[in-house]
Amino acid sequence: MWNNKTIEWLDIELTSFCNIDCPGCFRQIKRKVVNHILDTEMLSFEKLRKWITPKEFPKLKLVNFCGSIDEPTLHPELLDIVKYFNEHSVSINISSNGSTKTEKFWHDLGKEKVSVFFGVDGIDQKSLEKYRVGANFKKLQKNWRAFINAGGKATWQFIVFEHNEYLLEDAKKIADEEGFDNFRVIYSHRSDNKESKTKTRNEEQEIVCKYGIQKRVFLSHTGTLLPCCFFNSEFLQVHSGGGNETRYTKKYLELGGPLESNLKYTTPTEVIEGDMFKFIVNSWNDKPLERCWQTCKKAKQDVFVDEELK
Repeated sequence: MWNNKTIEWLDIELTSFCNIDCPGCFRQIKRKVVNHILDTEMLSFEKLRKWITPKEFPKLKLVNFCGSIDEPTLHPELLDIVKYFNEHSVSINISSNGSTKTEKFWHDLGKEKVSVFFGVDGIDQKSLEKYRVGANFKKLQKNWRAFINAGGKATWQFIVFEHNEYLLEDAKKIADEEGFDNFRVIYSHRSDNKESKTKTRNEEQEIVCKYGIQKRVFLSHTGTLLPCCFFNSEFLQVHSGGGNETRYTKKYLELGGPLESNLKYTTPTEVIEGDMFKFIVNSWNDKPLERCWQTCKKAKQDVFVDEELK
């Protein structure tokens, strides 16, 4: 299913750092297990430039900076990384809480013509920090204005909860007035967050792999190349030395752990055409891995509803 010569979409988790504490985030849900590996590592520009090349990914069209535990804009080399991919005509998406750095940084980022998904689940400080604990609405507003005024493409991303559902139309109106290009509504599947509003998907008759269909893979902040972001939660737990054993984590360790899937020790081609990716795909024919079953058969995924504002 996967072939690095046909991969078009790469998700990259740039760092293990974040500046806010969202209760539904993996950082908080598994805090006791992964706390000691948080805020410790990041992918350097030097490594990315070495690993992600036109030779290794000749069909790459989109890089999406959105991980399980990171805030991408905290990476000190982000502008250099963005310019590198721009030089190779690769489109760039960045998911951010927007409460970071300076207006100048956001202006410079906007000049690079990237697309940023700003996580704004409210319309003022009180409603925003209800979920995005530690976020600063005024700072966020100044930053998105600097970004938009410089030519950046902005999407207002709104996760729907019981506490903010009534603000949805007001948020759309503000987004339109502020010059956002799009408005995205997210209905979260996360059962850990009891307040989140969900939308039910129909269960599939078989494994329908979202990432495989999209010709997409995921790169962890450690340099580990994974089939999708959903497996990153299991990887982070085994990387931390904790969590429950699953068939995936057992196989990961059996194959040599980082030696088999980390780009510090191998190549994208060897990982994607290697035993772990084959093990995952082959499991679908008989007994799908737990993560595949929950995510891509029972379809427990976030539901996105996008609306163009301009």
